[in-house]
Formats: sequence, structure tokens, C-alpha cells
Amino acid sequence: MSTSTNPKPEKLSLQPVLWGILLIWLAYTLLYTLNSDNTPGAFLEFLPGLLGVATLVAAGFSMDDCHLRLAPISKTGLLFLGASLLLMPMFWLTGSWSGWDWTAALVYAPASGISQELFFRAALLPICLAIFKTKPFLAVCLHALLFAAWHIPKASLTAPLGGVIAVVVVTFACGLLWGEQVRRDKTVVWLMGVHSLILMVNSLLTWG
Repeated sequence: MSTSTNPKPEKLSLQPVLWGILLIWLAYTLLYTLNSDNTPGAFLEFLPGLLGVATLVAAGFSMDDCHLRLAPISKTGLLFLGASLLLMPMFWLTGSWSGWDWTAALVYAPASGISQELFFRAALLPICLAIFKTKPFLAVCLHALLFAAWHIPKASLTAPLGGVIAVVVVTFACGLLWGEQVRRDKTVVWLMGVHSLILMVNSLLTWG
């Protein structure tokens, strides 16, 4: 007598999913560039992340595949997040003190930090890892490159050349470190907190 098991649903072809996520990235880049700093428009940044995750789920990815789960952080992951914080002064030193704005620091900065992670590490990174399944570091590099490129148009409009260079260097390096942390620990929760704290400090500074 033979037995049968219910196979796990297959993911849809990954190439169309990747193109869909890249189209969302383009729209997200435009939204981020046009939105002025520390405004209620930060809440609109949740839309690309939610749409990106929904796209992956529709293609057969699970919430765990999207790194949307509570899980402890590893020692290596903690080192990656700590290293990224050490890079921040390179960027902060190119800005000027603007003073405390509680809505910018406590509302808009966390909204932007969490929404960015929802797209870049919960949607873009998983599809890159799925496409380059046997080359995870290449996947992390591609996602980090897109993360850095996403910042360039807005930085070019608001910061001098030195600031733009600092943005590119820091965001690409952070993309590598953050991508590796999330890939290893399979959770984006810790990074959502770290990214929010960084943007809270950013809200105290201006560039240009």
C-alpha cells in the first residue's frame, strides 16, 4: 500500500517576482526623493514595503522567508549591527546641528526606519537570496547596491558632494552588514530598532 504526502506549494517563477520588486523599488525611490525630510509623508513609505511583502507572499514565500518573525540575535549579528553604528559618524560629521524636533525624532524617524526595513530586508533581500540561492553574498551585495542607489537622488538634492559620497559609502556598507545580519538571524526586528535610532539622530541634523 502506498502513502502520499501533500507537497509544499512551489514558489512561482522568481524572475517575474524580481522584476515586480524592482518596479516597486523605482516607485519607492521616487516617493522618497520627492518627500521632504521628517514629514507625515514618511508614513507613505510603508506602502512599498507592504506591497513588496504581499508580492512575495503571493508568489509562495512565507513570513519566515521574509524575515518577519521574532527571533534572538546572534553574536555575529550583534557585531554586524555594532559595526554599522561605528560608520555613522562619517555621515553625521557632514551635517549641521538643527535642534530637537520631537515629532521628527519620535514619530517620523521610526516610521521611516521601520518602513525601509520592511521593503529592503523583508522584500528585496529575500527575493535576491532566492534568485542567487547558491551565492548568498552576491545576493546581499546586489541588495546593498540598490539600498545605496535608493539614497542617491535625494542626497544629491539636499547635500553637498562630500555628503553625497558619505551617503553612498555608508549606506552600501550598512546594506552589506545589515543584509548579512538579517540573512544569518532570519529576523529583521532588531534592525528595525537600530535603523530607527539612526534616523532619530539624523533628524537632529541638516545637510546642504
